Amino acid sequence: MSFISLLMEQNSTIGTSITYLFNTFVSVFVMVDPFAAIPVYLLLTERFTPADVKKTRRKSILVASAILLTFAITGMGVLNFFGISISALRIAGGILLLKFALEHLKGDSEKIRGDEEDESLTKDDISIVPLAMPLLAGPGAISTIVVQSTRGQNWIDFILLLIAIVLVMWVTSLTLKSSQYLFRLLGKTGLNLMGKIMGILIAAIAVEFMITGLRDSFPNLWN
Repeated sequence: MSFISLLMEQNSTIGTSITYLFNTFVSVFVMVDPFAAIPVYLLLTERFTPADVKKTRRKSILVASAILLTFAITGMGVLNFFGISISALRIAGGILLLKFALEHLKGDSEKIRGDEEDESLTKDDISIVPLAMPLLAGPGAISTIVVQSTRGQNWIDFILLLIAIVLVMWVTSLTLKSSQYLFRLLGKTGLNLMGKIMGILIAAIAVEFMITGLRDSFPNLWN
């Protein structure tokens, strides 16, 4: 084989890898959809100090990254081990998200005691649920990564999949960090109003999660 042929083959391989990386990045980014997480992120961190907001954001990104990387490495292994389907994961995620939306739609109708308010400021719960899951590392993102992992042809594609996930979560972190400027723009009253509006939208997203899961679980009912 001539040098030119080897060079052309190498360029073709590099081009294929770049295409795979780009397609994987786009598909995972669309399913992670950090812009959809912004309303929940702003609502939950409204009373946090800047240091606490940063800590919460970092932990949610780390947890979501760990979840997505785990599924990239194991494929459906984790879910299969527990006998859980993607549809069931969608329904469960929808229920969690709907519960969160309904609680925040209640607004000031419930009086919060001091100790309950302090407890509500705990960062661990919100950084994992609902921020890391199901918003960032949701059923859609997990299923997309599982599909992409099965499409890989060799170990290079596997490495590129991991790189794509890291890049997506890095961009997601920057997106959430930039959303803090909305605090200064809207103020407390504006954020409260946005919280009500977004609560409805979040509830709609949750219902869509459940509808998709039910449709996949019981396809005959939708014909």
